[in-house]
Amino acid sequence: MKKYIYLFVLLCFVFCSKEETQLPDTNPTLPPIEVVEPEAPVVSSIIDSTEAYKTYSGAILKTFAGLSTDIALDYDFQNIEITKVFFETTDENQQPIIGSGVIMIPKTETPLGIVSLQHSTIEDNSEAPSNSALGRNEFTIGSIIASSGFITILSDYIGYGINNTQRHPYEHKASLANNTYDMLLAAEAFLVQQEIDFPENLYLIGYSEGGGSTLALHEKIELENTFTITQSFVGGGAYDKTLFLELILNKDEDLEFLGSYLWVLDVYNKFYPTLQKDWNQYINEPYATHLNTLETINGPVPEDLIHLNPTNLFTEEFRSGINDSTNIAILDVMADNDLTNWTPKAPILFFHGALDNFVFPIITLNTFSNFKEKGSEVEYIQFEDKNHLDAAIPFFFESLSRMRQNTP
Repeated sequence: MKKYIYLFVLLCFVFCSKEETQLPDTNPTLPPIEVVEPEAPVVSSIIDSTEAYKTYSGAILKTFAGLSTDIALDYDFQNIEITKVFFETTDENQQPIIGSGVIMIPKTETPLGIVSLQHSTIEDNSEAPSNSALGRNEFTIGSIIASSGFITILSDYIGYGINNTQRHPYEHKASLANNTYDMLLAAEAFLVQQEIDFPENLYLIGYSEGGGSTLALHEKIELENTFTITQSFVGGGAYDKTLFLELILNKDEDLEFLGSYLWVLDVYNKFYPTLQKDWNQYINEPYATHLNTLETINGPVPEDLIHLNPTNLFTEEFRSGINDSTNIAILDVMADNDLTNWTPKAPILFFHGALDNFVFPIITLNTFSNFKEKGSEVEYIQFEDKNHLDAAIPFFFESLSRMRQNTP
């Protein structure tokens, strides 16, 4: 989930130094939102952008792609230009803040479509799309997708990029949906400024946290009825928070990712006025005291502060309150972040690794089955020999192949 593109990292040392053109690049201190007026027609919330600050050749990106997948990539790769954009968005309290992200544009006369790529979990601002580089995370995936002919956009998310002093709303549905939707509006405005037609085909894609963000964005787009989604591709996401919490609390074994689950719980506990409880309301001592010493949790809780077995970590009262459905406050919060309580209109392709011990495959399978029963156009692909990290690269390249096949 974190830094799973190992091959890309290796290749970066070999290729990147000669192929990347990088202009002076700083995150500007922007003026207040209300005093900046875009010169282009007011289509949405974009307030500023840089000149193209990075360029990559189609040749280097074809090499990266070819060495990373067995899928036949029998299409031309274009040179790309990457631009930072800054746009109006809102935080978890619906207060206006400035967001940032990147737009990757292929040097082709007619782009095949636009791809909104939502990145997976990161733990450092240097990994945000607007700060990242070829050879790292979804910045590399986005560059390859763009080089194959699609305008590709990536939001940094709140908490990274221009607003890195904010807390990242990890797995908070409304925040992620609003931010990625505002990024899409900003991309539309940017294309107007550049006199580039907004492509007819719109694809959404994301893995892990990005999978949940993608599904949240899909729901918001269909609610707002502003754009028409061609198809969404989601992999390894924790879409059903209610079921996920139940599964975790009933595990009587060590879970290596338990620190990440506590990160999510802490975000919800801080964001929702109906919660805001001390850690001893959730976990046993001495672990509650350990976590109370942390000022802000903005990443996985260190393993040496907790017990990795949920039965030993969480209080009996908290676990029974979930199992017998009496802890209404936390269950309502989980339901507010569930991504299963709607009926998608545009098709969705779900992916999951059968050996995933971080986000259990049953989460995706249940979400898929739920949507299918409602009549949505959904498909499910399971990578039989892949865990959470191993499934990421096959997911992205299989999705790209599908996008190419579905685009006239």
